[in-house]
Amino acid sequence: MQAKFFAKLISFGLLACFFYATKTCAQQKELVTVPNSEHRLMHSKIAGHDYDIYIHFPAGYDTAKRKFPVLFVVDGDNDFSPSLEYLGLLMAQYHIPEPILVAIGDGGLIGTPGNKRNRDFTPTAVKAMPGSGGAPVFLGFIEKELIPLIDAKYKAEPTERTLYGYSMGGLFGTYVLFTKPALFKNILIGSPALAYDNEKIFDIEKEYAAKHQELPAHVFIEVGELETAGQKLPNKKLVDLLQERHYKNLDLHAVIIEKVTHLTGKPATMLKALGWAYTSPHVIF
Repeated sequence: MQAKFFAKLISFGLLACFFYATKTCAQQKELVTVPNSEHRLMHSKIAGHDYDIYIHFPAGYDTAKRKFPVLFVVDGDNDFSPSLEYLGLLMAQYHIPEPILVAIGDGGLIGTPGNKRNRDFTPTAVKAMPGSGGAPVFLGFIEKELIPLIDAKYKAEPTERTLYGYSMGGLFGTYVLFTKPALFKNILIGSPALAYDNEKIFDIEKEYAAKHQELPAHVFIEVGELETAGQKLPNKKLVDLLQERHYKNLDLHAVIIEKVTHLTGKPATMLKALGWAYTSPHVIF
């Protein structure tokens, strides 16, 4: 199974053109696909936007009589490929169960004009970022439209959902933690942009704490040792706060990755986060 899986990775050099060569890589004339994968263009009535949904199925999925865990990844246009690669490494090393991968695209690669991560991942609107503040409706799309589709159409195990996001995606993951913590078994938060809108996310946590004594989720939070104070200090504040609250049913693992910046820490973060989520007992390497 592992050899077959790794054979799929040959095409990853072209994965930025995944399914739509003319959409993000005009110079690539032929359609590029990944085996055992499919693409869906979903229109959200809740958010009022279209989303590219990239789905990869585990080896043996077609004939399996069981259900599979599901990994939801935001920034899907960028992170579909790395997710498959790191899952493959973890399967080879630790024999983790291969999940169904659902990567949610936000209009194009990060940095391109069509990308809308600043709209979808931000819990509040700020003047300096037109269109921001869309996290509530983006979460509504995931909870009420995307997850029901995945549960109904595919062999998905509802009790084994994992959410992964990095940077602004990590901010969104933190927002999910304090608004819909039970929606996912694991919430994996990489270097979250917690300073956004004067650290408004802490007001959201305060509102949650006023009404709840438990926080039912397995949570992985990371920041890089060489990141700016603007990233590291709010991260420490959040970790300290979660520990001080003594929330019931919260399984928290906080990581500082040595000798990495915000950008160079991203690959290590995904590998460590997925390794922590899918190994039992948890493996941190």
